[in-house]
Amino acid sequence: MKRIITFIVLFLLFELGYTQVVPNNNPLFDDSEVARIDITINPAYLQTILQPGNEESNTEYPATFSFTSSKFTALIDNVGFRLRGNTSRYAKKKSFKVSFNAFEPGKKLKGVEKLNLNGEHNDPSIIRSKLVWDLMNGIGLPAPRANHVRLYINNQYYGLYINVEHIDENFVESRFGNNNGNLYKCLYPADLTYRSTDANAYKFVQNGYRVYDLKTNTEQDNYSDIAQLIEVVNHTPASELPAKLEPIFDVNNFLKYLAVEALTGNWDGYSYNQNNFYLYKNTITGRFEFIPYDTDNTFGIDWFNIDWATRSVSSWASSQARPLTKNILAVEVYRKRYYFYLKQLINGLFSANTMQSKALALRSKIETYASSDPYRLLDYGWSSSDFYNSYFDALGGHVKYGLIPYVTKRIQFANSQFSIDNIPPIVSNVSWLAYGYKIPVTVFADVDDEEKVIPKLYYKAGEGDWQGIEMQNTNRNHYMATIGPWDKPVKHISIYLEATDKTGKKTREPLYSEYTVEFNEIAIPLCINEVMTSNTSVFPDEFGNYSDWIELYNYGKNSVSLQGMSISDTLGKPGKWALPDITINPSEFVLLWADGQPEKGKNHLPFRLNRDGEEIGLFTSKTDGYRLIDGFRFDQFPKNTSFGYYPNAVGLPQVLLSPTPGMSNVKTSTHLDIVLPGIIAYPNPFTQTLTIKLSYRPAYDYTISVMNSQGITIWKQLVKKDDNVNVEWYPQNLPKGIYLITATIHGKQNQIIQPQKVIFEKF
Repeated sequence: MKRIITFIVLFLLFELGYTQVVPNNNPLFDDSEVARIDITINPAYLQTILQPGNEESNTEYPATFSFTSSKFTALIDNVGFRLRGNTSRYAKKKSFKVSFNAFEPGKKLKGVEKLNLNGEHNDPSIIRSKLVWDLMNGIGLPAPRANHVRLYINNQYYGLYINVEHIDENFVESRFGNNNGNLYKCLYPADLTYRSTDANAYKFVQNGYRVYDLKTNTEQDNYSDIAQLIEVVNHTPASELPAKLEPIFDVNNFLKYLAVEALTGNWDGYSYNQNNFYLYKNTITGRFEFIPYDTDNTFGIDWFNIDWATRSVSSWASSQARPLTKNILAVEVYRKRYYFYLKQLINGLFSANTMQSKALALRSKIETYASSDPYRLLDYGWSSSDFYNSYFDALGGHVKYGLIPYVTKRIQFANSQFSIDNIPPIVSNVSWLAYGYKIPVTVFADVDDEEKVIPKLYYKAGEGDWQGIEMQNTNRNHYMATIGPWDKPVKHISIYLEATDKTGKKTREPLYSEYTVEFNEIAIPLCINEVMTSNTSVFPDEFGNYSDWIELYNYGKNSVSLQGMSISDTLGKPGKWALPDITINPSEFVLLWADGQPEKGKNHLPFRLNRDGEEIGLFTSKTDGYRLIDGFRFDQFPKNTSFGYYPNAVGLPQVLLSPTPGMSNVKTSTHLDIVLPGIIAYPNPFTQTLTIKLSYRPAYDYTISVMNSQGITIWKQLVKKDDNVNVEWYPQNLPKGIYLITATIHGKQNQIIQPQKVIFEKF
């Protein structure tokens, strides 16, 4: 079982710049080198695919797929292979789609069902779309990953391609943590104008496809959610738009998209060409997410005789109806946020130096494969040297700018087209990890401002009272806070955020009402009553081995069958290991040996527990939605001790010095009944408020104290054992510097926990 330490994992999530659920590093999209993809296909099938007159065919033909890089190799038989794209289908350099699941439903490679191999026939530099995808990902948008690959078909080199992540239910699951919402692919002329009160009116077909094409939940074919969005966008006055639009649409991420769209000259997207985007109804937040798609017509590529480098960022959209862009930017607060993102990009990821360095590094990496690309020169009569020239020179025709001069000129004109004063902080990308009331809930958010801002999270459990804690800055503009667990059943919690800058300007997110965080739990009287991770002498299995174990307990009045249930060491992946077909009677305990040796019997599981701490969850079946029955996180505890509920199945789990496998949990009367927890204090350094908690709740009252550098106690607070575990310290009229946090547990004898140093930096 891999090590799961909550805060380390959460910090890793932020290193890539996302606050949506971030996908694991995937070698299919690794861009540190140019990987090789081989397609082996019956020559007759290939001839049919490439036959003039078959350009619009989406028939998939069986082939073998091979991926080769220094970090990863794979060979997959029986994949689907076909042409893809719109106008590129008629180019001499074709684009292709690989479908791993074409003939075997559910078949994937590294969690991916399809790959898009784009020939980039319009772009002599072969990097424009890659630059745009990297910009979008860098600013925190839910955008596809992309990398350069060299494509061989039947061992013949077909050229340098960009491998772009396919947008489907796997994509949205990896970004938003759910995929059961409606996902619409929106192609020309998807202008989002109002058509009718009848939701079916948005199923209209043009150019041979539904303009708003539902890709998930197709059996229900219910368009009422997109119809509601279009109704609100088109028929809500600007003064009322935030209140009505924000609950159903992620406005801030769309504003980020608009900033990238305008700066890169992406005219083939929504705002100008009513084309190339997806809308996904995120079932956790209830909001539509705007997902960009197809970004090769950028950085000065033009077919309309329009100078995209000089076009005003304030009137970027088409003069025709584009209500989503125009009506959002008609709201003053949104327009200012759009300008803020423009300035942020110009001063950062889109600066001339950054873009030139990125472009030239890419050119250096791909030049060998671009120079030998046999199809690159066929569509527009480019010479072999035009690949190099296109980075600094216009080539005529649709290539109106060299890539780098376009960036320089775009920045020059954009800076002259808008101005921005200090605005309230922008809070976006609010998300959370929530499983059950016994497991801490982690809330994430992005906060953008001219200066550093410490946002505050407010929360309440059920109908309880509101409480507030500062969020911890993890990396750049990314923040997190952890709340809970709760010792009594809670079906949901409510949250909202506030961020205030140094000038007193404040933002509330959401603007109205609150987010509701639902727990996906089910009331089955079964619990993970006790676990042991370092069993060296306490209790052997039937073979005499001292192994890790998990004790399940039925605290109900009826028998419970484990058939169909699963157990996992990763709460976000509930279906990892199926449980054996065992029935547990009322008040009965069952031991499962976590020894990684399932061949020993049905009570032996195919994994081990991690003695350094992790998480564990018990779930219902896949058909029941993998609902959480019971679970918790635990830190490291000493060998030959256990972690579990005392009394059985009640309250929050704790360290037990007297393990009782297969029996009721007890406390030890001759020793201190706890292993000392650790002090958690965050954020560190802090500027206004310090949140202090213990790594788990002890069985006794305890006192939190703060000492200055002279060893003088300047503040303390008694915490009852049943109180909320979070304590907040607000230093007033104290100098900045190092302070020491201590905790004393008042058990049978006072026990002092290892102190924690913190740094106070005045706001």
